[in-house]
Amino acid sequence: MSNQEIRINILSLRNSGYSLRQIAIHLDINVSKVRYWLRKWEDEKRITNKKTGPKNNKITQELKNFVEQETKKNRSMSSLTLSKKCQEIFCMDERKKFGKKVMIWGGIEYRLQTDLIIIGSSVDTETYIHDIIRKSKIIKKANEQYGEWGWIFQQDGARPHTSKKSMDYLQYRCNVLSPWPPNSPDLNPIEILWSIMDKRLKNVQPSNEEEFILEIIRVWEGITWEIIENLVTSMTKRIDLVIDHEGQSINGFF
Repeated sequence: MSNQEIRINILSLRNSGYSLRQIAIHLDINVSKVRYWLRKWEDEKRITNKKTGPKNNKITQELKNFVEQETKKNRSMSSLTLSKKCQEIFCMDERKKFGKKVMIWGGIEYRLQTDLIIIGSSVDTETYIHDIIRKSKIIKKANEQYGEWGWIFQQDGARPHTSKKSMDYLQYRCNVLSPWPPNSPDLNPIEILWSIMDKRLKNVQPSNEEEFILEIIRVWEGITWEIIENLVTSMTKRIDLVIDHEGQSINGFF
C-alpha cells in the first residue's frame, strides 16, 4: 500500500472503533506506524509540509472530513474501497525532495527490538525518561524476555542519558552499564545498526517529513533477527579487539 492508502486505512479503522493494536494486526504494520499516523491526523500542522500553501491545508482537512463521513455512512466499506474513493477525489502530488534530518531512538537485544521512537524536538532529561524510555517500554520488554535484573542496559554518554535524574530512574529499575567510553561506535551494536539503516536509506528521496519518517520506520521494521543477533553476539569479539593505553587486551564482557 502507498503512504496515502495506509493513512486512509488507519483513520477508517480507528473511526470504526479498532484499537491501535487491532489496526496494526489488520494492516500488518507496526503499532508505532499506526500511532504516528493518528498523531499526524490530530495535528494538521505536522501533517502538512511547511512549504505547502493554504490550498493543501484545505485538501488535508477536506480529506479527513471525507474519510470520517464515508466511514460513518457505510461502516462495512473495506479500507481498500475507501482508499480508492479518496484517490479518485483527492490528488496530492508530492515530488519535491525532503532534505531535513529526523531524530530517532530504538533499542535492540538478542531476540528483542523496540518500536522506533520518533523524536520531535531536542532531547532533555524529561524527554529521555518520559518520551523515550517509558514510551518504548524497553524495560518492560527486557524484563519479560530475561527476567527482572537479568539484563544490562547500555546507553551512550549523552548528557540527558547520564543526568542524575535519568540515572536514578534507570538504576532503580535495571542494571546500567556505566560509564560508556566516548567515541566508540564500533563497540555499540546499535551504532552499527544505524549505519546499516543509513545505507538502506541512501537512495530514498522523500518529498516531505512524514514520507521520510515512514521510510525510516519501514527500514527499521525490515531489520531481520539474524542481523540483530549477529550484532549482539559479536559484541564480545569486538571488545576483545580493543587495546588499552598500556597495550594490554581488555577482557571481553557482555
